[in-house]
Amino acid sequence: MAPRVPNIDDALLWAHDPNATEQQLYVAADTLVSWGQLDLADQIIEKLRANPAYGRGLNRLSAASRQLRRSGVLDDLAAFSAEGGEVIDGRHEAFTARYDGETRKAIIVFTGIDPRFWLSLMMLHLFLKRLNTHIIYLTDLRQLIFFDGLETVARGYDGLRDALRGTLDNLGADEVHVMANSAGGFAGLRYAIDLQAKSFLGMSIRTDLSVDSRIPVGGFFKRQGLRDVAPHMLIDLKPELIKSRYPERVVLYSGDGNPVDRPHALHLADLPRVEVNLLPDHVQHDVMAGLLARGQLEDVLRDFVYGAGPSTAGNAP
Repeated sequence: MAPRVPNIDDALLWAHDPNATEQQLYVAADTLVSWGQLDLADQIIEKLRANPAYGRGLNRLSAASRQLRRSGVLDDLAAFSAEGGEVIDGRHEAFTARYDGETRKAIIVFTGIDPRFWLSLMMLHLFLKRLNTHIIYLTDLRQLIFFDGLETVARGYDGLRDALRGTLDNLGADEVHVMANSAGGFAGLRYAIDLQAKSFLGMSIRTDLSVDSRIPVGGFFKRQGLRDVAPHMLIDLKPELIKSRYPERVVLYSGDGNPVDRPHALHLADLPRVEVNLLPDHVQHDVMAGLLARGQLEDVLRDFVYGAGPSTAGNAP
């Protein structure tokens, strides 16, 4: 079992604990920014400024906090709450947000081991709902990174794939866009192939988990549990992309200085429909935070859905 990832409850506990370590406070600030709890996060950021070791990370979090304030999503969150909207918190393996208007587009979101996309799913939803699509959020609470489907939806890779097809049919969506983060990215890309997605957006994902791969992957992906449940999933996705026409467009983001994320992105860089974007001067795994801090996130999301060539399912809002 993978180690438990600190959540918003941990962050709030540490934020108010006078005995919390600086590392706990830093993790709390990171989590609080991702959940849009910016006043408390900003207080912690300023408190940690005295330690220069955290300077670079704090600058990134402070910039992300400013961009969230400027984006208007906090006002959107207040309106969403006032209307009685259901909070999307990643505690359920699947959640479908149906768009009220006319659309044939759907976005499927695969999270990593942490039920966030660095941004909490609630904050991410406030950005994605501006794109006027149906949105399906998926989180593997067993931390098997979707290799064995989802326990509460359908077991096995094929079972979840077929369940997603059924949900898309029910939504009337025939233009599929898949986005995936971190550990969820490998399976997310494979599902994007099989669901004939129009576009795929991957943030700090893995692309080759084959046994003889020379690309570093980290211990999480070498767990015996993954090999026991789905050894057939431990493959190189590059040949699968070469064999298929889908996704029609693959957009990958990685920090240019990350020793694991970067080679996995570059592994696919020579394929004609793959676009690799290396975020300058970014080492961390949280490339989503880097895009937000630089004020680029909304443009990246809009391009992911509406920049993938001629669309038959509506125009960009």
